[in-house]
Amino acid sequence: MTEDKENHSGTLGQLKAIREKMKKQLEEHFQELSANPAPKRRQKLDLKVAMMREALADNYKMMDDERIKHDKK
Repeated sequence: MTEDKENHSGTLGQLKAIREKMKKQLEEHFQELSANPAPKRRQKLDLKVAMMREALADNYKMMDDERIKHDKK
């Protein structure tokens, strides 16, 4: 049981660390977008922001799935 709890805590910790890193990158991209970059750069940043938002949504889903899996045990 202790090993399961450690694995669960480790997995959640990794997911939280990834989420925080993505949030920081997303904030940096938003700051750069607010500085009115050139059109090509804006397009590239918009694409990155869209991909990061999708990745964050997946991250939250994985965290929920991990919690549900752990609660069933």
